[in-house]
Amino acid sequence: MNITIVGLGEVGSYLAKVLSTEGHVITVVDSDPQRMRRVADLLDVQAVIGDGSRPDVLDRAETHSADLLLAVANDDKVNMLTCLFGKRMGAKKTVLRLRDTSAVRRSRTFFRKNLQYDLLLSLDDLAAEEVVKSVRQNKALGVENFAEGKVQMRRFKLAADGPFTGQLVKDLKMPPGVLITAIDRAQEVLVPGGGDQLLADDEVFVLGEPKGIAAFEKKIGKRQAAARNVVAFGGSNIAQQVAQLLQREGVGVRIVVENRDEAERLSEALKGVTVLHADATDMNVLLEEHVGEADAFLGISELDERNLMSCQLARTLGVKRTVALVQKPDYVSLYQRLGIDIAVSPRLLCANRILAFVRSRSISTIATIEEGKAEVLEIELPAGSRLVGSALKAAGFPRGCVVAAVTRDDGSVLIPRGDDELRAGDQMVLFVLAAVIDEVLDLIGIERE
Repeated sequence: MNITIVGLGEVGSYLAKVLSTEGHVITVVDSDPQRMRRVADLLDVQAVIGDGSRPDVLDRAETHSADLLLAVANDDKVNMLTCLFGKRMGAKKTVLRLRDTSAVRRSRTFFRKNLQYDLLLSLDDLAAEEVVKSVRQNKALGVENFAEGKVQMRRFKLAADGPFTGQLVKDLKMPPGVLITAIDRAQEVLVPGGGDQLLADDEVFVLGEPKGIAAFEKKIGKRQAAARNVVAFGGSNIAQQVAQLLQREGVGVRIVVENRDEAERLSEALKGVTVLHADATDMNVLLEEHVGEADAFLGISELDERNLMSCQLARTLGVKRTVALVQKPDYVSLYQRLGIDIAVSPRLLCANRILAFVRSRSISTIATIEEGKAEVLEIELPAGSRLVGSALKAAGFPRGCVVAAVTRDDGSVLIPRGDDELRAGDQMVLFVLAAVIDEVLDLIGIERE
């Protein structure tokens, strides 16, 4: 692929390094000559110095011939303009990285149509989801978040004596808002029909609303290890998102914030969450708050050193799990050697998510299953698609494809049933076996590049 990368911060530099070694033709754009020289000396890339939000700079980078344009600078406005101009100049696909997605969430369709991006990624959103996943991960083998955490997919291994083992899918008494989208059986992935039987040692992919999945976990006896009491340190947007996501699942959250203004802001924004204005590295504060009894301690401020120190103190008090936010990707392995259970790097998450899209067969892929045997796609239903107005059961999706969730323009999320009608602009989450992806895209009316 011809790939243009605008922005050579930690995300852009990492992408340039990995993608160039995989044989892609890479053009990098950045306004910092020193960064450009460092990357150009080490990698086989075409370097263009300049502001990537300017059409003349994108023209010099031959963006018109790009298969993929990655707008990953540290400035949201630069990335927005880069996507807009790049798409109009002829770039086939564009990826927009934003730090602040608050405005986009309120008017998702407006921004997508006017900025013309194909994929939107937010460091804060990715980090918040990963932190919550780290807290939530108990007996589940894996957790994925979709639709801003309103929809989850988890994978569970069925025990021989489990309540669902041996039953036909059509006979299962599933909680409302939950679907079994696939079964991984002896490394073969299949999308089950009503007549398929669940067997011992099957790994089932369960997708649905968090409350529904929690009920499913309880039903199969996998809920006992879930975190119920979490203490977090930090007053950032990530801390706010983490608290909201955990609250939605009934987890008790306390947040320690060192800055008074940030503490007051979070206290107003987070109803039902205890916000403490205190020093997270003060041992007396941690003792008074009984932090050692918490299921998890989260160091998720914007200061790496404070995150590390607060997590280490919490661990000495006996907290069960520590999760630290790391702004510098190179520090992830160091944090783990220093005793942090899980280190989360927003920039590394963003870069790896983009790599997954480049390596997959579709830019719409948001997860790959068993090394590409299946993919989870997020696709907007075009206004001209023949499926608009059809009931789901009459749409003609092939065996091997499940419409797992639908997000509407108003932000509502639907776990669809057969009688639900598909609308133009619906954001569909599809679980699709690799063998039928082309058939599914053709049915929807989307051409694969």
